[in-house]
Order: sequence, then structure tokens, then C-alpha cells
Amino acid sequence: MNDSSGNAKGDVSPRFSKAFLPITQANHPSGEIYHDPQVLEREKEVIFGRDWLCIGRAEEVANPGDYKAFRIVEQPVLLCRTQDGRLAAYANTCQHRGVEVASGSGNTKEFTCPYHGWLYDLEGKLIGAPYMRDAEAFDRKNCRLPVLPCETFQGWVFVSLNKTPEPFDQYIAEFAEKFGYIDMEPMRLGISRDIELKCNWKLMVENFIDFYHIGVLHKDTIGRYMKTTDVPYEVRKRGQVFINEYDAGSHTKSGEVFVEPIAALKGKPPRFSQAGVITPNVNFFVRPDYVMLYSSWPIDEKTMVMKQFIVFPRHVVDAPDFPTVKAQFLTMSDKILGEDVAMVESLQNASKARHFVPGRMSRLEKGVRHYILHNINRIYGNGDGDGELAVAAE
Repeated sequence: MNDSSGNAKGDVSPRFSKAFLPITQANHPSGEIYHDPQVLEREKEVIFGRDWLCIGRAEEVANPGDYKAFRIVEQPVLLCRTQDGRLAAYANTCQHRGVEVASGSGNTKEFTCPYHGWLYDLEGKLIGAPYMRDAEAFDRKNCRLPVLPCETFQGWVFVSLNKTPEPFDQYIAEFAEKFGYIDMEPMRLGISRDIELKCNWKLMVENFIDFYHIGVLHKDTIGRYMKTTDVPYEVRKRGQVFINEYDAGSHTKSGEVFVEPIAALKGKPPRFSQAGVITPNVNFFVRPDYVMLYSSWPIDEKTMVMKQFIVFPRHVVDAPDFPTVKAQFLTMSDKILGEDVAMVESLQNASKARHFVPGRMSRLEKGVRHYILHNINRIYGNGDGDGELAVAAE
């Protein structure tokens, strides 16, 4: 992929030019973007290393001292609630040897490095370092965990590994304009889990906006009542895809709502649905009674973890019968996701299949194509999505 200087080669056009043709003429790209380890290394640098990344809900660290430690493409991150109630994010690396000062989640007054005992407060400041008083020119007062940008939108938490990312208000503006009406701040997390898949992280993002497969793969589940012949795709800058109102329904056997709708959606049809992509790795789905958010994270070029977050109106989560609601949701969700997982893992295998040549695109893949082309431009261009290749006019 790269030349000897480490820069992306300039031969993108002949290799991917067919993907940039109008949708009625375009082909899918070659499989290297899904199986080449060098592509993933480039993505870690120019995508995950630069963008705002949604990592969960603020309610997961609701109280002073609450914390959650995790890794973003191998980078250790620590999210916590400070004593004054502020959300803060740090690089989870002790300033001595780099060991992670916290793991898992919980509540604490301070973070202690488990290797040599260096101690940090909730503000990330060093407050204790055993046997370091005689270390010459050691600036204890200014030693701290590196601060990472951290913002929230309606209860969703975003961090960036980039110390100077795009202003968050600018990053979230189009999504806020389109979906801010839902008011997800008072909603509550009812389901949260991790699902490991044997495929490249991009394939699951693409799958969720691929309406071409609904009537075939999901014919016995959501495909029974979804209309997918005229998908109202809205493609936006930065590879984002918004899918305006369509007929889908909740994750129930009938597709009808099974709990009281979200306040902002009470006047909507019972199978009202919206969906889309917030780049780089978030899919979201709006239903009358809940909002689903999936984030896809690479483990390596052919393995990923998908995080599933489902938020409901607070009174639904607090109700005594919520365990029944949750069980009903998961039964249907697992059936649908099981269908998808089998296919994306097969797609991953196809990316290296000797005799497979990627075929033509369908007009129902307009959103998928928009997302793919944005990623190609980032991987092989200058990293910000403004590469030299332009999308042909439709």
C-alpha cells in the first residue's frame, strides 16, 4: 500500500476508479481494504487517531469517582467523573513506565499504578510517587495523565485520541440538526454488550446501511415488513449517511412497538424508522420506542468487536417488567444479528478468495458506496477524506 517514505501511493485511481463511477456503472472495490494489515495501520493513524469516537453513555459514569477503562485500537483510555461532576478522559498510561493505572470499571477516589504505586487523583494529577523525592529535576507538580478531548451529545460520550480534533460542535452539527429532536439525554441505557466478529470493522458498518440484502437475508425476520425498494438515502460530508423515514418497525415478532414510544415520536407511525452512519464507525437506528447505536472497533484487519447500546425512555428501563421487555428485544435482535454475522464473516473470506472479482453495485447500495468511497479517500489520500479522487456525478 505504501511507498518507501511511508506515504500512501498515488496509484489509487486505476485500482479503485470503477468504484467512483456513477452508481449505475460502479463496481465494489477490491478486497485489500478489508484484509491488508497496512490498510488497518493507516486507518489507526488517519481515522481512529484523528476523529471523534463515540464510546458509550454518560450514565455509565454517573457519579463522582465512577470510571471506565478501555482500549481504542490498542490505545489505553480512561473515562471518569471528577469530584465536581465533570466528565474527563485521559490516556490511561502511568507517567513512569506507561502501565495502565485503571482497568475495568468502578468507583474510586484515586488511580494507583499497579506496577510501582504512582498515584493520580480524578483530575489526572500525580499526587504520589514512592521513592522519587531524590530524583533530580523531577517536576512532580506538573506530572499528570495526558488529557484527551471529551464531549457529550444528548448523553452519548465522545473522545478523541487527537489532542486537537475538529471542534466537536462542528463535527456533530449535521447529526444534531437531523436527529437532535429525539432528545436522548433523559433516556436510559437498557442494553449494552460486546459482540466479537471474524471480519473487518468496516464490513459491519456497511452491512447496517445495506438495504439491498434486507428482503433476502432477513426475509423471515425484519424483511417480512420492511419496504426497501425506494430507500431515502441522504449522503452528507465526511462519509455520513442518513436514511430518512422508512417502514421497518421495532425488534418484535410483529414489528410493532412493545413499550410506550419516546416522547418526541409519539405522533409517528407505529413502524416509523430512521437510520444512518456517524463516521467513522457508528451506526444508529431510531424506532418509536428506542434508539439503537452500534460501534465497530478493529481488533486486527480480520477481527472486530461490535458494541451494542440500546436506550429506552427512562420509565421503561425503571419499570418492573423491563427484564421481560429486554428478553423479548434480545430474542429478536439475536436472530437478526445472527443472520448478519454469518454474511459479513463470509464477506471477509471473499475479500481474499482467489477467484472472486468484486461485482457491480445496485442503486440500493448508494449509502454503502458513499461510506466506502470516503474511506478509500482517507486511506489512500491525505487522511481527511479530501483525497484526489472525486465521485462521478450521478
